[in-house]
Amino acid sequence: MIHKKLLTGLLFCLTIVLNAQTDAPKKPITAESTVVKDCQYEEEIYECSREKLQRATFAFLTPSDVLNVAKSTKQEIIFVNMSLATDNEGKIVKERSSLKFHETEMKALAVEPTTPLEDFQIELAPVSQKQNSYIASHLFLKIDRENNIFIPLYDHIPERVPFSGPEIGVIYPGCQKATTNKERKRCMAEKISAFVGENFNTRLGKKLKLDGIIRIYVVFKINEQGKAVEIRSRAPHPELEKEAIRVVRRLPRMQPAAIEGVSVNVSYTLPIVFKIKSSRKRRKN
Repeated sequence: MIHKKLLTGLLFCLTIVLNAQTDAPKKPITAESTVVKDCQYEEEIYECSREKLQRATFAFLTPSDVLNVAKSTKQEIIFVNMSLATDNEGKIVKERSSLKFHETEMKALAVEPTTPLEDFQIELAPVSQKQNSYIASHLFLKIDRENNIFIPLYDHIPERVPFSGPEIGVIYPGCQKATTNKERKRCMAEKISAFVGENFNTRLGKKLKLDGIIRIYVVFKINEQGKAVEIRSRAPHPELEKEAIRVVRRLPRMQPAAIEGVSVNVSYTLPIVFKIKSSRKRRKN
């Protein structure tokens, strides 16, 4: 018979993926997979591509954009966030692309660019033209209202880099004394490890006649209310997948992650690894 104490070797790894910008376009591939023309010859390929995207974004803006933005904010410095998706011919896919002006990460201005996104000018390297690609970057701009121009701040270093993750990570019950995100994640991992060890039905091992190292991967979100939602799992057997989902669904309500005081969704990947010893006795020679 398999006992719960066999789960004492449970290994946990929580990987956070920010999903704060709910209206961001879906990414066919990661931004690091997209290369702008001529950057393939540079040592820092992807940094070169992001810089070229920044400069192309600035060139895309018009005096009408300056007027519209200046009317919508009293801020002296704002930033524009460009998310650009292309098809396998290197053409921009409007439905998966966006250009938004922001006062802060969580406060986008209700201003649309005056030029259609399809007219955005940037040429990808040949390798990126042959696949659906995605590249994103942001550029800080100073509003010169007197001359009706944007001044690009390519070297501007903000107090906090936009879209770099939550300022306050998810806080699991009992982890309120943790003062940093690193401490919160460590505490959360320990608490969830204990929770799964106590609630996972290990009798499934005997029922399914499993043996050896078992790996289960669970992906879920902690929503703005602090609940685990949209739970999916992958395991060697459907019964194990169902059991992992059942256990994660029972996680207690948490304090959600926050950016600028606003609760946001975050996604977690939870690998569950445990060992099952065979109940079959070896024959003596």
